[in-house]
Amino acid sequence: MINRLVITDLTRMQRGRVCIAGYDKTHTCFRPVLPHPGILESKLFQGDQPVIFPFALIEMELLTPIPEPPHTEDVIYNPDSVTFVRAVQSREEVLGWSLFPSIGDLFEQPVLSGPGYYVKSCQGPRSLGTIQPAAVTEIIYEKGEEGAWDYRLAFTDQAGLSYKLKITDLTWHYYCDSQRDERSAPQDIAAELGRKLQSSRVYLRIGLARGWHKFPERCYLQLTGIYTFPDYLEEHSFASLSQARRQERGDLPAKQNTP
Repeated sequence: MINRLVITDLTRMQRGRVCIAGYDKTHTCFRPVLPHPGILESKLFQGDQPVIFPFALIEMELLTPIPEPPHTEDVIYNPDSVTFVRAVQSREEVLGWSLFPSIGDLFEQPVLSGPGYYVKSCQGPRSLGTIQPAAVTEIIYEKGEEGAWDYRLAFTDQAGLSYKLKITDLTWHYYCDSQRDERSAPQDIAAELGRKLQSSRVYLRIGLARGWHKFPERCYLQLTGIYTFPDYLEEHSFASLSQARRQERGDLPAKQNTP
C-alpha cells in the first residue's frame, strides 16, 4: 500500500546506517525498516538530491508491520517505492500531532535510571513522541571515551523531571561537526547552541533505542530530533550539510566554480 508520510525523525546509527520515522495524515506514526543491514545513509538520496529528510513529505510502499513493544511503529517498506513530494512548511503543526505533556505521559510506563534513562522492553504503547521541555540546561559536544564525538542535551520536562540524553539526530550531528574549525572549539559550539535553544521554542523528539547485549531488557531514551523556532540551523539545512559531508567523504564531486 502506498502511504504518504511526513518525516520527523532522521537518526544516525552505527556503520553508516540510519533510522527514519514519520506520520501519515491520520497522525499515525510509522518507522519504515529494512532487513539487515538496514537503511544505509546513501538511501536518503536519489542521485545527489536528498529525498528523505526532516519534514519531507514522501510516498512509500509500506508492506508488513512488525511491531515489537515498545517499538510498535515498525513496518517493512519497499525501498524502490520512495518518492519525494514536497517539503512541508507547517513544522510546528506536524510536531503537535505527537506532542505529550511529559516523558512519562509519552511512554506510559516508568522511566528508570542508572546508568542513563530507560524503560523496560516488551511493554508500552509507543517508542516515539514529542515534548516541549520546560528548560534546556546544558548542551554537550565532546570526544567520548573511545574517541568518537559525543552529543548530549540536558533538560527538564514539564513534569519537573530532569534528563540528560544522547542525541542521535543526524542533522544535529552534521551541524555541530560543520561548525568545528580552528576558531570554534566544541565547547564553544555547545555554548552557542545552548544560548540559541534557551531563547527559542524547542521541540524534542524522544525515541527508544533497542536492547543490546549488555542490557537486552532495557530500551534507552535518546533524542532523535531537535527542532527550534526560530531554527537553530539558520541558513543551513539537512541538504546543504549532508552534501558538504558527502563531498568530504568523496561520495560527491566538489562543486566547480563557473567563470
